[in-house]
Amino acid sequence: MANANQWAFDLESHLFSKIYSKISPKFPNANITKDEQSTSSPVFPTILIQSVDPVEENSDLESTQINTILFCAQVTVTTNKGRSEALSIAHALTQEYKNMSFKIIAMPICRKQDQIWSVTFRARRAFDWNDRL
Repeated sequence: MANANQWAFDLESHLFSKIYSKISPKFPNANITKDEQSTSSPVFPTILIQSVDPVEENSDLESTQINTILFCAQVTVTTNKGRSEALSIAHALTQEYKNMSFKIIAMPICRKQDQIWSVTFRARRAFDWNDRL
């Protein structure tokens, strides 16, 4: 029998796959990853999608089952093409998260270091054990 709480551990991967499938056709040359570090040469633009402090909510009386996860994703877009490209990609990503009923809790912030532009935002949503993605 599968672990009843496995859905909570698989949530990050399922969400990454869902976003990847929606955004990769729009930006076919982008490196979409959940890995912070790579040994290969940089590819621009890069879209880094990470889970940030998911929290269990609504536990049962025995605390044996995970019923709800408050999930937060942090997305960072980096490019060497300019501010407008970074913001354009971030806008498309925020729209995909909004389409999945996420709340944008940290609006996209754009920064430049050397010749690299980066935009970071966060999206949050609660997921119950029986929610469909």
